[in-house]
Amino acid sequence: METQEDVERWVLAVCQEIGLRADDVHADFFEAGGNSLAAMRIIAQAEEKYGEDALPPDDLFARSRVRDIAKSILANIESAAGSVEG
Repeated sequence: METQEDVERWVLAVCQEIGLRADDVHADFFEAGGNSLAAMRIIAQAEEKYGEDALPPDDLFARSRVRDIAKSILANIESAAGSVEG
């Protein structure tokens, strides 16, 4: 299972890969240069890595700091795992 720190590192790496100026977990996706196209790219990569609905657009737009994006991904994958098991 991924830890908060694992997902934070992944989010930060993806942000940097798509050209954002995010340098730590407190960086805001949009303040670092993110736009709607960048949002779609990170959402698609999150779904590819963590599964469908790992990062819904509403989550990204509501809480856009790297640490909060990671928290959203973790919560969503844990919720999805719980619904599959339950």
